[in-house]
Amino acid sequence: MAKKYFPAMIDNISQELTPMVATARIVKKEHPHAKVVFIGPCASKKLEAMRHSVRSDVDFVITFEELWGLFDAKSITPSTCEELPEETQAATAAGRGYAIAGGVAGAIENCLKEYYPDVPVHIEHAESLAECKKVLTLAKAGKIKNCMIEGMACPGGCIGGAGTNAGFAKTSKALKKYVDSSEPKLPSQELENLELN
Repeated sequence: MAKKYFPAMIDNISQELTPMVATARIVKKEHPHAKVVFIGPCASKKLEAMRHSVRSDVDFVITFEELWGLFDAKSITPSTCEELPEETQAATAAGRGYAIAGGVAGAIENCLKEYYPDVPVHIEHAESLAECKKVLTLAKAGKIKNCMIEGMACPGGCIGGAGTNAGFAKTSKALKKYVDSSEPKLPSQELENLELN
């Protein structure tokens, strides 16, 4: 959306990798012959994975809804499957919270407060493409200044994506519980030096 409607603001948009691409690059770096499959609620990840700069990192993208269809077709009941070892599930609370509106900005804000307490943080949120367009229009007009804008295409964030297979109330409650029980809460400050390009 920004490239199409706000090309003059493109230099102000984060060029950081999405979690899907960052994770895929780490996996490919550690296991060069691995096939990376992204599973999530976002149908747009299919388009992202087709970008020239991402194509070699992410091999397949399927939504939760599609995964559930595969389970159904193969008569797989996930609750009866063996759990993965705990080390394969390691993640920070900050990272696990990315999928809900305010989660990305909240993670950044919490890291700044912890590691750079003298840096002021002002955040604006937008949920839905229409809301994102409105907030960016206000920023372009100078009515929103000196802040980070978190824009989520789907209301409620990624967990409200078109490829989800559960209602928002249920998923947001489950995600909150998952985030709250996660340790550590924040990533190590040394991660800022991690090269994934």
